[in-house]
Amino acid sequence: MNTVIKFIKEKWFIILPWFFTIAFLTHIVIKHNKSTRSITPLVDNRIDSLSHIVDSLNISYAKLKQDYDSAQANVKTEIQYIQIKNAKDISNIRNFTLDQRDSMWSTLNP
Repeated sequence: MNTVIKFIKEKWFIILPWFFTIAFLTHIVIKHNKSTRSITPLVDNRIDSLSHIVDSLNISYAKLKQDYDSAQANVKTEIQYIQIKNAKDISNIRNFTLDQRDSMWSTLNP
């Protein structure tokens, strides 16, 4: 142990700068690793999620529009059928008796 202390006392001017150099480099490496770990970007899935929601809403809107157009076409067809039926009934009115005419006029759908 005395030889180690004696060696340090004799060579302190060489050992001390190397000790500080190693300590400084260690400090720099630790700081560099901390800074690179803390800068990792966060993954933001909100944009992808919103894009998926918009796509599903567009698909739902297209289906609803198609259903609405189909219902409108069915209503239009029913109205045309009622109009044609009423026109046939009215054109045959001269063949009915007075009681049949009154009954027919009260049952016509507008």
